[in-house]
Amino acid sequence: MSITVGKLPAGAVASKAIRMVLALFAALTLALSQGIPGARAASLDETLADDVFVNEPGSTGRCTIYAATNMLRRAALLNGDEGWSSINTASIPSSGGLLFSFSVSTQNASYSVEHGYITGATEEERTAELLALLDENPAGVVLYTSIGNPHAVTLLGYDEEAGTFIAHDSLTGATSSLGECVSVRVSNADAYWYVTSPVSSPTPTSLQNATVTVEDVVYAGESVTPQVAVALGGTTLTEGTDYTVSFVGNDVVGTALATVTGTGNYSGTATATFEVLDGTKALIGRCAGSVEASTAPGQGAMASHDSGMLGVAA
Repeated sequence: MSITVGKLPAGAVASKAIRMVLALFAALTLALSQGIPGARAASLDETLADDVFVNEPGSTGRCTIYAATNMLRRAALLNGDEGWSSINTASIPSSGGLLFSFSVSTQNASYSVEHGYITGATEEERTAELLALLDENPAGVVLYTSIGNPHAVTLLGYDEEAGTFIAHDSLTGATSSLGECVSVRVSNADAYWYVTSPVSSPTPTSLQNATVTVEDVVYAGESVTPQVAVALGGTTLTEGTDYTVSFVGNDVVGTALATVTGTGNYSGTATATFEVLDGTKALIGRCAGSVEASTAPGQGAMASHDSGMLGVAA
């Protein structure tokens, strides 16, 4: 699962990059003005850790308070606020429910929250509206429904591969697709809360410690592009979404290099070597049953043959 803060059309990529730079600059300015020593913005994965979220001990009727607490803890983490864990449900001002406007402070910074309404008439319009909200609010938003069984969750991002929103439900204690949360859906959500103070966009996770696996391939007269697998922290990453691949020395027989470069939620590079096998030798060896290789372009090593010598001069 690859969660993104928000999904934008291709034409908006440049403006998103500008907003990210401005948000990072604003967060750094805020950190310096508040005197935060050694502030380090958290990565997206760090803001999704279990200990970031606080959960209800059963149905308390205070779901909006819990959802707001989780949103604000993520905002503080993204800003590198070392006092993020001091934000709890007792920090949220309440008069029986979540106020439309309020602020919460740590020892390092203050965070303001405002309220808004979902206005889309169709499922498609609502989806676009929520994606835009997530794009503008990297800490997520409190998403609330007053229809049927009133409830609130912290909307975190969008899983492009699965085509679903991801949220944390304090009542179930789980981070999952929105469809698995209690009562709140795209179709019935009617209100939201968001952090208006500057919040940094999530810091990409480095690929420095990633495991890169590349198959050996047989040279067949042109550049080879072997299968590449990348895993980090037990998660298998997706080419094109999480990383891109480039090769050096993949057009000659010998040792070649594959370099993966992080994209989206990932940054940095990781490398792995692989062998480009001599196709002629592989063919002779295959007939002689002495080399574990295939002559088919793009295929890796195959089981050795037990047949005798064929087609080779004595």
